[in-house]
Amino acid sequence: MKLSIITVNKNNALGLERTCQSIVCQTFNDFEWLVIDGASNDSSVDIIKKYAKRMIYWVSEPDTGIYNAMNKGIKQAKGDYCLFLNSGDWLFGIDSLLKAFDIINSLDEADVYYGDSLRSDNSIWKMPENLSIDSLYLQAAPSHQNTFIKRSLFSSHGFYDENYRTISDSIFWIKEYWLHHSKFIYINTIISVYSIGGVSLTYKPARRELNEAIMNIMGRADYDILVKRNTNMPYIFIYLKKILKNLLPYGFIQFYDIYKKNKNR
Repeated sequence: MKLSIITVNKNNALGLERTCQSIVCQTFNDFEWLVIDGASNDSSVDIIKKYAKRMIYWVSEPDTGIYNAMNKGIKQAKGDYCLFLNSGDWLFGIDSLLKAFDIINSLDEADVYYGDSLRSDNSIWKMPENLSIDSLYLQAAPSHQNTFIKRSLFSSHGFYDENYRTISDSIFWIKEYWLHHSKFIYINTIISVYSIGGVSLTYKPARRELNEAIMNIMGRADYDILVKRNTNMPYIFIYLKKILKNLLPYGFIQFYDIYKKNKNR
């Protein structure tokens, strides 16, 4: 099972260096590495050239946004699965890929394998073991930094929609789950460190755009049922927990989760 690691970058030389270091030091080596740079005018190209011998492909040219760059990488990739590790994000440890594929090789074949990631503030992005349309709607969706996606899904079902600025990966998950019934399997390991920040956190129309896209994918009737189901009181506590995780040390939340599980045994 061959992996394609695709790194997208634009004017983030410092982040790119850290990403590159985390890739070249991996103990797992059954992967190809592609770097798509958006005509950076900082020292990014110098860094790419520094590691170019480890890459099978790199380019530095203008693009129309992150999804245009990611699609370029997919079209050049030859691996069975793709992992998008963009500049500023890095693999959790030198054996992150080895641990992930030790687990994957013991499992049934899936369209998507997804694991956990660590945020750069040291809080864990813990994924649900079973994805549902509800969890995807509530944005408990896999992030591209901790997800291995079967490359053939893009050629069969379509590439990332370049008309959106920040939500095309979320739309991709909804389509794969709802329309194509793709098989998602959770792997219980931390794969990457996700750098907090970026346009997706500050681009205000994103949630409205995503809701409209989900409605178009599901149809109005099913979408209305989904929204109604997820405005019930229990889901308020999900959001409260997310808020608490940002306000309190993550260890406290983790301790409470362990206490709650033990209490319910």
